[in-house]
Amino acid sequence: MPNIPPFCTDQASLQRIMAELLNNACKYTPPGEKILITGCTLLNTLQLQISNSGVEIPADELPFIFDRFYRVPSGDPWQQGGTGLGLALVQKLVERLGGKIEVQSHHRQTTFTLYFRIAD
Repeated sequence: MPNIPPFCTDQASLQRIMAELLNNACKYTPPGEKILITGCTLLNTLQLQISNSGVEIPADELPFIFDRFYRVPSGDPWQQGGTGLGLALVQKLVERLGGKIEVQSHHRQTTFTLYFRIAD
């Protein structure tokens, strides 16, 4: 990502955010599908995206995925297990860093987008 300016943040928190999102992407991406990490700047905002193909979170489940202990029913066909705390932790850490997180899931692809303000 050569065009992204330096970004000052809490490194441990950002590493944990990325690790949790990548762990989820790995857990729910079927064999033969892809995980993509991208980044760019828009105005004074750093935008990071983690996308995985081959799966989709049902639209009626999206409002709940950041709730503690929430797991999408039947969303774990490979029986990977989990506590339902990962995305709740991610959201709290993103907010602690002054950022925002959004998720979109359609056309067999799920994308988590992180937004962080970059100093002027």
